[in-house]
Formats: sequence, structure tokens, C-alpha cells
Amino acid sequence: MSLPSVKIGDVVRWRGSVHVIAYLQSGSAVLCPVLPTRTVRHRADILIEFPDTLYLGVTDGALIRCKPFVFRDAFKLTVDGALSDKLIHRVHHAIDREIDARRVEAGLPEYRVR
Repeated sequence: MSLPSVKIGDVVRWRGSVHVIAYLQSGSAVLCPVLPTRTVRHRADILIEFPDTLYLGVTDGALIRCKPFVFRDAFKLTVDGALSDKLIHRVHHAIDREIDARRVEAGLPEYRVR
């Protein structure tokens, strides 16, 4: 099996949609979808700001929905661009917030090392 030629922050197309690779591990990619402006906002959404919209070729006001899902065969993805380091940091922060919110909603205690 070949190693994936993708990296964190790459923008890929899958099933006709644009996605961002948030994490990579053992040949699997964690993807977050890029959504158009006319989408109902979710708490996990972050706005793609001006420089990145030009580079990605999306309309101003497009969103990244930071509710990730796992794609098992990262080596099958085709890279279509990359995000800035600043935007990748914002994506990771939004994913962490979403995971914390889901944990609170489920009533699960936060894992702490003492």
C-alpha cells in the first residue's frame, strides 16, 4: 500500500465536494467539509476569510464545518489546494470546541490526569 501523498491542511475533492484534511493517521484522513455561503450555520462552522477564499477558489463567506469524519483511504484523495497555517489552527481549535461541547451534552466527565 502506498503512503498518502496528502498532508494536514490540504484541500481535497471527494464525491463532488470540497473537504479539508484536519488530521492524518495510519493512512486515514479526518475530513471537514467546505460549505457554500447559503448554508444554515452550525456552532462548529468557521468562516473562510478573504485570502484563503481567493486561493481556494470559493466564494467569499464560504464555511468549513468542523464536524469531522474519517476517510479510510487517504491515498485515494486528490489534492486541490492548501489552507494557510492560521486557518488550519482555527479548524483544529473549532474541532476541539465541538468535541468538548458534545462531551458536555452527553454528560461524560472530562478526562483528567492527576
